[in-house]
Amino acid sequence: MTIQFDKDTLKDVHVTNVVERLIDEEFPTVMKKFPDACCCSQCLSDIKALALNGLKPRYVSTDRGDLFERVHISDMMVKVEALRAMTEAVEKVSRNPRHALD
Repeated sequence: MTIQFDKDTLKDVHVTNVVERLIDEEFPTVMKKFPDACCCSQCLSDIKALALNGLKPRYVSTDRGDLFERVHISDMMVKVEALRAMTEAVEKVSRNPRHALD
């Protein structure tokens, strides 16, 4: 049996990176520690991308999987690693923004 793929085949396929959700949740906390950091959309996108690239992704495709992974990422070491990656990303982007400084 051959599966036919077209542009609509994957429209109902959904996966979530729970580490990305953790980064999103912790973003305000980390950014408060860097009041002079640029918060334009380009810098924030760069910070998020750098932080996520430094962390192992944890993808889930079901609510049950999401629950198990949320328990896993609530582990203090996972959170510490996420905060470390975010802090390093803020520092790097602040030193080298991809836009002109005003």
